[in-house]
Amino acid sequence: MKAWLVLAALFTLGFGEALAQSDSDSRIARLEETIRVLELRVAALEERLRTTAPQSGVTSERANWRKLKIGMVEADVERLLGSPIKVDNYGSFTVWYYGPGNVEFSRSRKVQGWSEP
Repeated sequence: MKAWLVLAALFTLGFGEALAQSDSDSRIARLEETIRVLELRVAALEERLRTTAPQSGVTSERANWRKLKIGMVEADVERLLGSPIKVDNYGSFTVWYYGPGNVEFSRSRKVQGWSEP
């Protein structure tokens, strides 16, 4: 009787290990498939970024600075760049500051120069 119990226990242990091994194998297979799918998705996203990235290094903000022209009036500059963060009036000219960039206006309130950020 004892031998039969020992055999039954060994069979159960062996069967349990086989089931555990089978479960581990299927889990690994699912993980590998998930990784494969994710790698494909990343590759597709990277390709999309390469094909849709702007070719020019000019940002829209910088593009607005590049639209400035000598002789523009203050209202046109404000439409392009927004309100300045600081204004200094030096009598014969005025400077509007936009962070690292600034626009210089003549006494007649027309652009006479600027420095892009």
